[in-house]
Amino acid sequence: MDVDDCYAKVVGSIGRYQILIYSVLGLYGLSLPCISVGIVFFGADPSELRLANNRIQNDSTFLMEWGLLEKQWISDLTQSIFFAGFLFGVIVFGQLSDHFGRYAAMVTGYWLFLPTCFLSSFSTSWQMFATFRFFTGFLGGGVTLVQYIYLQEIVGQSWWALTGSIQNSFFAFALVLLCVCAYYLPQWRHLLQLVTYLQIPPLLFLCFLSESPRWLYSKGRLQDAEKVLIIIAKRNGVKNPVLSLKIRSIAAKPKKVYTMVDLIKHKETLKRIGVMAYIWFVNSLVYYALTFAANDIGSNTYVSEALSGLIELPSVVLCAILLNRKWCGRKRAVYSSMILSGIACLGLIAFKTTDKSSGKLALGLFGKLTISFSFNTIYVYAPELYPTSVRNIALGSLSMFARAGGIIASFSKSLISTNPVLGYILFGVAGVTAGFLTFLLPETLGSKPPDSFEDLDKQKLTFPARKLTENIPLSAKGVLGKDVKDVLEKQMLLNNEDEDTL
Repeated sequence: MDVDDCYAKVVGSIGRYQILIYSVLGLYGLSLPCISVGIVFFGADPSELRLANNRIQNDSTFLMEWGLLEKQWISDLTQSIFFAGFLFGVIVFGQLSDHFGRYAAMVTGYWLFLPTCFLSSFSTSWQMFATFRFFTGFLGGGVTLVQYIYLQEIVGQSWWALTGSIQNSFFAFALVLLCVCAYYLPQWRHLLQLVTYLQIPPLLFLCFLSESPRWLYSKGRLQDAEKVLIIIAKRNGVKNPVLSLKIRSIAAKPKKVYTMVDLIKHKETLKRIGVMAYIWFVNSLVYYALTFAANDIGSNTYVSEALSGLIELPSVVLCAILLNRKWCGRKRAVYSSMILSGIACLGLIAFKTTDKSSGKLALGLFGKLTISFSFNTIYVYAPELYPTSVRNIALGSLSMFARAGGIIASFSKSLISTNPVLGYILFGVAGVTAGFLTFLLPETLGSKPPDSFEDLDKQKLTFPARKLTENIPLSAKGVLGKDVKDVLEKQMLLNNEDEDTL
């Protein structure tokens, strides 16, 4: 049996032990988003905050503390530097986790992450703070990527849509938590320290975890993978678990260290990484643009940001419900939500900058809802497109493009305040074009994620008929029923001949 069979038949696709791991490590999902988008309050214009909070003092934001009120661009630059660090972090940690394991990379990164976040709160100048922001982004981006993969790999593949959505839901709760904390604790140094303390419990909990069994399996370390699976099974309450991983042909081959070169050398993964790179770039661009510029659609920064977080929760529920439905799946979910988010951004052009009406707020929140749904989906969709041997490298590369989108989005608040028409056209066109590019990708619902390039090639040989007909509308299939059936039958015959030849 393979890893998924072990989860389904012996270990439990998801049990009390996996739920415990998700619950504790989820605290990182509350801390990092607060640190990531905290610039909304750390570097805010105090005049905007005073409209809704009489607790604002002379040192509540670093712009006020360091006499930078006339240089709002420094706040945007600081955030772009954070995302630049994030970009390099996902590249480095993606490689490290594939070479040395998910657990080793995750533990090392988080033990460095906490002191870096804490020390940044003692910065004495914006240059020093910006430097710390780079390393905070580097470590935070890297370990967040590795943690996401790790948490997906310790549960059965049938649960990936739900568990991926749950992981992303922590970001929504984090935005609300940030707004509440920023309102009652507006001093930026104290606020940064408070959200950093959330990292202490999961940091201690890491000492009790094991390596990802899927990673061990992909490296041919079958006995080690079996030991980890047995540990998970026992902690799930399974008595005397017995399992045996089958030795695949890939495990018998000499071990190879895969790199980005291997990912782009393969024709199919090259196409997938190219399309997904643009999709991730646009998702990050539109998502963070609507987050940082939430004040443009509402008069109260705290309320606008909190609603911007709360509106993401329905997207999590929708992902959990829709992604495993045959009529929806991953692919349709991505292209439909991206196109709708683009249309919402284009619709905001009709409102003036001074307009803070409920209609503008509703349309802006709808755009945030749809792009959040898309962002949740691609985190589930992308890992299923690539072999385990290069999955972390692929996701690291995609996250790199997402951070590039975040770097540009860091200046969205200044752009929208200066030229809102240009800003919303940019975000709208990007969303629509990314949605249409999704048609070039296959649907992964119902198929096991490949462990190797050989598995990926076998999937292409096994399901070519599906690729030929998956984009034909149902109404057209009804009219062309016999023709489609003939195509399928002929294709199946060709497949059988290919398998006999192999």
